[in-house]
Amino acid sequence: MPIQANTCTTDRQPRLTGDDWVEAALALLVQDGIEAVQITVLARKLGVTRGSFYWHFDGREELLAALLGEWRARNTGVMIEAVADKQTLDDGILALFSVWTDHSRFDPQLDQAIRDWARYADDLRPVLQAEDDARVAAISGFFQRHDYEPTEAFIRARIIYFTQLSYYALNMQDQEAPEQRLSYLSAYFMGFTGREIDPSTAEKYLRTLLPEGQGA
Repeated sequence: MPIQANTCTTDRQPRLTGDDWVEAALALLVQDGIEAVQITVLARKLGVTRGSFYWHFDGREELLAALLGEWRARNTGVMIEAVADKQTLDDGILALFSVWTDHSRFDPQLDQAIRDWARYADDLRPVLQAEDDARVAAISGFFQRHDYEPTEAFIRARIIYFTQLSYYALNMQDQEAPEQRLSYLSAYFMGFTGREIDPSTAEKYLRTLLPEGQGA
């Protein structure tokens, strides 16, 4: 009697990519912190064996490096891109505001998780500092392109960036309705830039974010 090939697929493990492992690790990092990001825990969550992990990574340290790379791409990259090619001051500042209010682009929980991790990892602190410096430099450069002298541009960049970080750290996004925050748009713009925003630009921006019927 010929031996039939086993065609049952119920015991097969899912075909995972390295990105799947990174995404699962990022979720675990945000939820439970860096100590929870362990290969066995991730394998259990993904429904595979530890062996599956080693198809994509040499070890946990390589996975952690991938997490940092993804964080840089998401949270620093999107911020730099926001002000890279904006031709007016209004458009650049509003592009930054858009990044910070759209958590599908800038992930504040991931940013905070990385900062929590850095408190216990001496080697991560210079990495975090470098990313903060890169973000401030991008905003400062944007201000300089719009006729602010270098020192003022740098200080304004720090003010706008550190204010946003504090907003996240204090969980203000959970305490202040988006409509309320957006109602301060013109005042925020004046405070951050020392200039008035063009009313028509502000109105157009608010129309893209507020429910129909609400505006500046």
